[in-house]
Amino acid sequence: MRYPDTASAKNTGAAITAAFWILTTAYVALCAMPAKTFVGASHPAVRHIGRFDRRHPQYVRFDWPGVAVETRFEGASCDILLRGDGGLYDVSVDGVLTVRRFDTLETAHTLASGLADSIHSLRIVKRTEGLRGQVVTFKGFYVDAGKSLLPPVGTVPARRVEFIGGSNLLGFGVEADTVWCDTPYNYSNVSLSFGAVAAREVGAEYRVLAVSGKGLVRNWRSPYIAATRPFEPLYRLAVKNDPSSVWNFKSWVPQVVAICFGTNDFSTYPYPTRTLFVESYKKFLDGVTARYPGVQIVCVTSAREPVRTYVREMVEQEREEGNERIHFYSFGEVPKRQCGCDWHPNAGAQEKIGRELAKVIGPLFGD
Repeated sequence: MRYPDTASAKNTGAAITAAFWILTTAYVALCAMPAKTFVGASHPAVRHIGRFDRRHPQYVRFDWPGVAVETRFEGASCDILLRGDGGLYDVSVDGVLTVRRFDTLETAHTLASGLADSIHSLRIVKRTEGLRGQVVTFKGFYVDAGKSLLPPVGTVPARRVEFIGGSNLLGFGVEADTVWCDTPYNYSNVSLSFGAVAAREVGAEYRVLAVSGKGLVRNWRSPYIAATRPFEPLYRLAVKNDPSSVWNFKSWVPQVVAICFGTNDFSTYPYPTRTLFVESYKKFLDGVTARYPGVQIVCVTSAREPVRTYVREMVEQEREEGNERIHFYSFGEVPKRQCGCDWHPNAGAQEKIGRELAKVIGPLFGD
């Protein structure tokens, strides 16, 4: 029999002892961790604002920018369990705002800790688009042991407005102070878009159904006049990256819809013909009015031509034919000093546009 030398035996013994103490320490630390109570994402105390896919009882899914989650939690801490989309989120605890990025790995993220043992408000807002093709799976919250969630304070506004369009409605690059940005999404914030500004001005709950680069006929810088994947099919979905998640339009009916298309359609040549663009626009309008009977529609454009002329004349013709529920608004040219990433309006320009738009949509609620 061969025996280990004394030095090897000592090293082996030391390693075993060290491993024992590491495992023992980890076990003790684990036992010392405070227990948590899990509350699912579909709990009645959780308010979901925006489009969510609720088909699964154990979780909800979402990917449209601007969706929000509100609740209140008891205790001193709160974690959220989800699989993110790589995008940025505004997280407000008792009104104190932080910006968080939720990765595509399912994990629990600490939202608050070390607070007073009381009741705290929580609001989470998806700032903009996440990684292409990614969907968020939100499973619920962890609160302190024996604690629970409470419904958020306040009621949802009776006024409802829906905004449909492209990157301007996403607040794309809105927080940048230059048109040249390395990563535009880091400077984007849908809550600063002109739609969000207008909704706050008129005291309305709002939803933003917008995708950067998408048009009604042609997408941004496409070499083709007609896109194979334009915006319209996405509008029908609860989750825009899941074709099986058909949205129930009866579940949330706005009184006003503002539509802003054309910039991507006429971004570069080849332009769609006037007839093709206007007919596609009218077809989209017909779909909106069929889903929301009696809705007031505002067609919004920038100063870009020929979009502004095409849309303005289309609206004028509709009104001449007796459609008094369609309206037109165009915002002026945005100077470079008021532009963020890739020449999109910055926060100051978006606020100006939003305040102007609010004067158009405010009287349309009829309340």
